[in-house]
Amino acid sequence: MLVANTKGGERVNLFEKHNLLTLKEFRKLNAFFCPECNEEVVLKIGSKRIPHFSHKKGSECPESYERESDYHIKGKLLLFAWLKEKGLDPVLEPYYSNISQRPDVGVNYEGADYAIEYQCSVISEALFKKRSEAYIQSGIIPIWILAGKNLRRIGKNKISLSGFQYLFLRKTALGNWVIPFFCPITKSFINTHQIVPFTVRNSFSNFDINPLSHASLKMLFDPPHLPGNLSHYEWRREIRQTKNFLSQTRGSFHNKFLQELYFRSLIPSLLPPEIGLPVFHAPYIETSPLQWQGYLFMDVLMKDDVFSLEKMISCFHKRVWKSDIKTRKLPLVHSGEAVLAVKEYVELLVNLKILEKAGKGLFRKTAPYSASENQTSLLQREEDFYREKGTIIVDGTKQSIFVK
Repeated sequence: MLVANTKGGERVNLFEKHNLLTLKEFRKLNAFFCPECNEEVVLKIGSKRIPHFSHKKGSECPESYERESDYHIKGKLLLFAWLKEKGLDPVLEPYYSNISQRPDVGVNYEGADYAIEYQCSVISEALFKKRSEAYIQSGIIPIWILAGKNLRRIGKNKISLSGFQYLFLRKTALGNWVIPFFCPITKSFINTHQIVPFTVRNSFSNFDINPLSHASLKMLFDPPHLPGNLSHYEWRREIRQTKNFLSQTRGSFHNKFLQELYFRSLIPSLLPPEIGLPVFHAPYIETSPLQWQGYLFMDVLMKDDVFSLEKMISCFHKRVWKSDIKTRKLPLVHSGEAVLAVKEYVELLVNLKILEKAGKGLFRKTAPYSASENQTSLLQREEDFYREKGTIIVDGTKQSIFVK
């Protein structure tokens, strides 16, 4: 940590004291105390690490359990300095006694108070939610930023995201998905937009990279919308690959989804193209699109010629209750839920003419499901499906087409 109090209550900010000799003299003359727990802390000054305060061994302060790396310290100092350069009045490591929390930077922007948390290590989901909720209940808007070193790109427009990283997902003022990263080495913001998952961990995404020297304040507080460029050809390729290799993955013998498919005489590679489609609110669902839509296919679409939206949602909830489908908690998103993805999926099937409306809240299949289709005819039908309706499919990843 970079801020501590002297015995007399003076707030010491190491960012403002760069001279090592001055710091060493200052250390001889003063004792320093943690603003959070009031325990005495040590001012560490060395040749390899950035000067910082550290709790003594055996400390019970929550702050002492998160050891800061130089990468983290450098990152928050750059963010703090950048905000000052932009004409704001940021505070480094402010301590909010009413909630016993201390973000990396606190700042007021356009009349609103923000707590900036630059997170370089993994913390529990419970702690992330607790901190976020405490800020919000105190009228402070939390902005959580991931370390750029932890961004894992797996292609030009693909990213691998852990469950922890999904906690950082938020919506902009216009309602678009974004996860912010910051790299102190390149001194750049890296905002990931239009996140569309195709497996549990992997998603399509657009990357907006902005050096601090060119970044506007909007880049941090309300990132501008980056138009999506998802290709239906690429989406089809990823889903087709999943269908082809699902039965060959490790642990497939015990895979409940596969067991249910085989029980119904269904083969993963022969599932129809309308299973495994992208929808805007899919990030709320941890289970892959192929599997959660596959369950709805088995529970509803395969059985009923006419069904209600209510039944589709009920079947989805039952699968969640049975842990066949896993959903995500998104602490930074204050409106929306997983069921929106189900509603969008049904509406997308209507737009694709797989379904048609049959009355208020009712839907009818436009053609029966054929279980006797072979691989060659299925692949041809799939190719035609994506070629003719690819634009409609990709449009499903834009703003919610069913429920705002």
